[in-house]
Amino acid sequence: MRQIRPSFGVLAIAVACVWSVATFAQGTTKAPAKPKVQLPAAVASAFRAAYPDATIKNVSHETEDGIEQYEIESTNHGKGLDVNYKPDGSLLVVEEQLAQADVPAAVTAAISKRYPKATLGTCERATENTKVSYEIGLKGAPVKTVQLNPDGTWISPKPGK
Repeated sequence: MRQIRPSFGVLAIAVACVWSVATFAQGTTKAPAKPKVQLPAAVASAFRAAYPDATIKNVSHETEDGIEQYEIESTNHGKGLDVNYKPDGSLLVVEEQLAQADVPAAVTAAISKRYPKATLGTCERATENTKVSYEIGLKGAPVKTVQLNPDGTWISPKPGK
């Protein structure tokens, strides 16, 4: 019985084809790398001064309501913390994750009154300048999230929803 041995050229073409298919397949399954946002020194300094123990998870740069800003998503002492700054390091908004027990009684009472079957999910306190509000995720309600002032007055959804 005679063995057929492929020539070097045939082997080279076969290897090249396999390599091309593998490379193409890898290229189509990877998402393009998202460019890293570089924080201005003033923003990085302000964040580190305010939250020295925080771990930064993500940084984004955007313009919201005509205001250029940097949002820093982080964790601080095991809780979520999102902070927005202007490029000059001026603080815009702080959103802090809270335990349910840290939500004011007026807020939980207002939610229970409007959505008696709802349970609280993720709780956050947002501070913009001196204005504080609470954003609460709900389970078992016709809405997913609600926003209230510390005294339990509704921001959203408006009454009747």
